Order: sequence, then C-alpha cells, then structure tokens
Amino acid sequence: MVRTHFEQKLDELTGRLVAMSRLIEGLIETSLEAVHERDISKAEAVVIGDREIDATEVEIEEACVELLALQQPMAGDLRCLIAILKINNDLERIGDHAVNIAETAQRLIERNSDWTLPIELSEAAGIAQGMLRDVLDAFVQHDADKAQAVLMRDDRVDQLHESHLRSAITLMMESPAEIGTALSFILIGRNIERVADLACNIGEDVVYLVKGKTIRHPKVLHR
Repeated sequence: MVRTHFEQKLDELTGRLVAMSRLIEGLIETSLEAVHERDISKAEAVVIGDREIDATEVEIEEACVELLALQQPMAGDLRCLIAILKINNDLERIGDHAVNIAETAQRLIERNSDWTLPIELSEAAGIAQGMLRDVLDAFVQHDADKAQAVLMRDDRVDQLHESHLRSAITLMMESPAEIGTALSFILIGRNIERVADLACNIGEDVVYLVKGKTIRHPKVLHR
C-alpha cells in the first residue's frame, strides 16, 4: 500500500514537472517573438508568466523533499527524485533567462531604434529551442540516447555566440551610436547561450535517471 502511494506521488511529481517544462518552452518562444516582432505585450506576458514558474518550482521542490524524508526511496526511485529536483531547478533558471530576454526586448522597443536581430542570434535561438524541446521529450520518454544527442548541438551555439560577440564589439568601436543596441544583443545572446547550457544539464540528468550514470565532468571522473 505504501509503495503504491509512493508511485502515485512520483507520477504526480513527474506530471507537474512535464507541465512546467511546456510552460517554459512557451516562455522562451514568446520572449524571442517579442524580440523579432518588437511586441512589448509579449515581453510583458513573459515576465508575468515567470511568476507561475517560480511558484511551481518551489512546490515541486517541497514535494520532492517530503517524499525523500518520509519514504526514504532507494535505487531507481531515488535517482528519479534527484533528477526531478535538478531538472526542476534548471527549468526555473531557463524561465529566468526568458525573462531576461523579454526585458531586454522591452528596452530595445522603448529605445525605438531601427534594429534587426543578428543572424547568428537567430540561428543560435533556433538551436537552443530545439535542444530544450528534444531534451524534455527525452525526459518524458526516458530516452538516454536522445538526451545525449542534444549535448552535441551545444558547440554550435557556443560558436555562434562567440561570432556574434566579435561582431558586436566591432560595431561598438565603429559606430558609438549603436553601443546601446549592441549591448542589448550581447545580453540576448548570452541568455540564449545559457538556455542551451541548461538544456545540456537536463540531458545529463536524463542520462543519470535512465542509466544511473554520471556523464558530467568526464575528464574528472575518468582519470
């Protein structure tokens, strides 16, 4: 009876985490639409939506801690709770990055200057969104291979981020009037890059959940 109750609670937790993850995907998409479309209402919607994410993150964490304390799970169940705790935290941080992008979009819109999102950032944003979508699917499907495949795409996001940084610095040196806009794009690029990094964190947690294997810091683990 106790075991059945625990399984039910674990299923509920997983369901709440999946629901939260879909909201996060929506926030990231809306924040980027706010930039592309210069839509301040969408930027404001992201800021408001993140409050629900923050509240859900706390609720999931408290429920996990309660299960850990009262049920003292072992083996696979323990791994599942640990993975949920870590993914929960990473999702909340992704929500924060969505807010950062939205708030930067607000500043760009209010400045009312003529700007277009740099092509490097558009490509990086598309890759990061795909990474997040696929890694969350990997979590739902308990697919370690799919989770690991997501990690391979992070290098391209890093390359695009570095390329844009160089372009932005050149722009600021050559056109001082564009410094404000260039700095805003640097902030957007940094937040996109962090979303990709956090998607990788979730991928590593999915591998741990499914295989009981830690793939973070491989050089340290396999000396």
